[in-house]
Amino acid sequence: MYWDVALWSAGIWAILSLAAGQLTEQEKSTIVDMHNKLRSQVQPSAAFMQKVVWNDTLRVVAEAYATKCIWKHNPDLQKLTLGENLFVSTGPFNATKAMVSWFGENVDYDYENKFCPEDKMCGHYTQMVWANSNTIGCASHFCDTLKGLNFKKATLLVCDYYPPGNFKGRNPYVSGKPCSKCPENLPVCEEKICGNVKTLSDQLKANMN
Repeated sequence: MYWDVALWSAGIWAILSLAAGQLTEQEKSTIVDMHNKLRSQVQPSAAFMQKVVWNDTLRVVAEAYATKCIWKHNPDLQKLTLGENLFVSTGPFNATKAMVSWFGENVDYDYENKFCPEDKMCGHYTQMVWANSNTIGCASHFCDTLKGLNFKKATLLVCDYYPPGNFKGRNPYVSGKPCSKCPENLPVCEEKICGNVKTLSDQLKANMN
């Protein structure tokens, strides 16, 4: 029996891609952890930045839209009061690479003037570091064809945010000394991010009281 190596390789890749169409628990954790890590590194520094947490309801919304395989934002975002980021990969999906790609748009964003050149993309970055967006839910889907891009056999990542960001004429956060403007309900500063408890043990103690 003779094997067609090219066909076999393509078949294995298709199977692996389909298996990777749904985010693993590790990938979900990576997305949340990378958001918080990168949000703490914004320049200029943020006087108020809050931690992002996973939300499964947002994941369901993202998943329903990702299956449509369209390289365009969900037209229902305004009605749903959500923000959204998209990422596409034609190779094995890498959650860290996606997050770094979005954050990398900061090189083209002028914070002081709230400006991004017309030939550049900054919206993924600004949504990612929008201080008031504190919940996220994401989903990936393997698309045979991606409408809106000349891509085939690609993995589409959709991340939805609440509350939404990217309001025209506004910066994604207020600059200043890290945590200098933490509100009363988020009084603890941890890794330059405002929170309500510092450690898991503090959280457990709070839940016991």
